[in-house]
Amino acid sequence: MSRLLIEPVSSLWNATDENSWFRALCLLGRRCGFDQALFAVIPRRGMRFTDAYLRSNFDACWRETYEAQAFARIDPTVLHCLQHASPLVWSASVFADESQQRMYEQARTHGLYSGVSLPIHGPRQEVGILSLVCGEQSRRELDKQVRRHLPMLTLLRDAAFDAGQRFLTPHTETLVPKLTPREHECLKWTAQGKSTWEIARIFGCSEATVNFHMANIRNKFGVSSRSAAAVKATRMGLIDLD
Repeated sequence: MSRLLIEPVSSLWNATDENSWFRALCLLGRRCGFDQALFAVIPRRGMRFTDAYLRSNFDACWRETYEAQAFARIDPTVLHCLQHASPLVWSASVFADESQQRMYEQARTHGLYSGVSLPIHGPRQEVGILSLVCGEQSRRELDKQVRRHLPMLTLLRDAAFDAGQRFLTPHTETLVPKLTPREHECLKWTAQGKSTWEIARIFGCSEATVNFHMANIRNKFGVSSRSAAAVKATRMGLIDLD
């Protein structure tokens, strides 16, 4: 059983580039009866949905509509994966309120009828989703299909996340602000409640110098206050309060 599961997903690690890695993921999904796939990971807590690393073979028009209307904020598959570790088997009934139903009706026009979404929760606070989509079928047939392939689907989710780290890491590096050692220290002391005067005393410099560093920090994080920058840096794992 173990060999039968592990050998197919080895293609994810053997992939020579990002495109071949995702093609291998889609092929493994199709072998389980799912003809469309989406893999998305938000690299750090505090980052936005738009910061996610995302690969999908969904219709491009649907992806544009989804992003333009910020459907991630109401999508029950996304909301489930943010809060749970167990897979979500979904069809029309999962889209409960009016806004979700409107979203589902649009999704159907692009071939997204039903499927299974498997949450991703990584060791560095990554959170994400592997969604596999199949054609229209009864809920009973869908449940049967998922049960039959669940061990493979779970392994596929974990293997895709593991093998995809080589692509996720460069993506994350483009999003995380690059701090100088002194900016890092300023943020650390700010997060611990130190004032500008106290930080200047710690560094043995003027308050104007500390304010210069803090202005650079605010610009890098795109925030208007040092406390907001400290919160974002902590959520991204850039500073440790211990």
